[in-house]
Amino acid sequence: MSLVIPAYNEVDSAGDIAEFYAQILSTYTDVSFELILVDDGSTDGTADALQTTLSGVGPARIVSLSRNFGSHAGITAGFAHARGDAVLTLSADRQEPLEAIGQFLEQWHAGADIVWGLRSVRAVRKGMGETFARVFSRIYGANSDVPNYPSEGPSQILVSRAALDALNAMPELNRNVLAMAAWVGFDQRRIYFEQLPRPHGTSKWTTKRKMKLVVDSFVEFSHAPVEWVAWGGLLIGAIGGLLLILAILLAFFQPFGAAVALLSGLILIVGGMILVGIGVLGEYVWRAGDDARRRPVYVVRSIAEVGGAQPATTGDQ
Repeated sequence: MSLVIPAYNEVDSAGDIAEFYAQILSTYTDVSFELILVDDGSTDGTADALQTTLSGVGPARIVSLSRNFGSHAGITAGFAHARGDAVLTLSADRQEPLEAIGQFLEQWHAGADIVWGLRSVRAVRKGMGETFARVFSRIYGANSDVPNYPSEGPSQILVSRAALDALNAMPELNRNVLAMAAWVGFDQRRIYFEQLPRPHGTSKWTTKRKMKLVVDSFVEFSHAPVEWVAWGGLLIGAIGGLLLILAILLAFFQPFGAAVALLSGLILIVGGMILVGIGVLGEYVWRAGDDARRRPVYVVRSIAEVGGAQPATTGDQ
């Protein structure tokens, strides 16, 4: 089993990551583990700290990227360098309980190819962030061609070698790795766990990154935004027709200024809808061009083997 942890400026969590890895190794002794730590362009010495804390703990590989490419690119790098029969993603901020590892392993041993780790209780409860995540997951699940995407919003995921090979063959540059995993099919199951509070620092998952992931997700697997704009255009067109009739009537019975105001509002509404439509299509066209350029999803600066002898491999990349 390959444990994949993407990390960006998580130097304070290096000791906790090593401690958690040691707990996993000592608790689930019937499985051989390796840790794939992807340093996503950290500037605080995360990679050096991890080399120190992981030394002597167990098989580990630190993949350092040339700059910050984002968490989903980091997960992709971890998937590409994983050598296990399956891969399990974990967070660098230590928010998964030890018991959740056992739940993942149980479902994998029972034949699951993909196991979704869903939060029964979130560490950050109530608020715009949680509401946004839940609303997005529900809307996305209902308006994309990803039938298995969890409406609760996935946290972590276990992927078998068969499903992993399918994911590693996908070339998309702007990606939602979790949606890609849902799309490939196979035997997919779910486990639930209570998310632990973050012990150090603050989340690097900014609003800007969240919004980019939303756009990437819809552009990659859904044409719903184009349909929404089309239906919005029809609705605005109908409203515009009614307003035009009203403006003509007002021109007879009310001061001319009222009719001018209505017509001006109609023009602005229609103009705004046109610009929104152009923007939506532009997102699709830009990402198609981005993929056509065939640049890599990430660039590796260095790879360091630490922590002990590497396990037998089944899927070297």
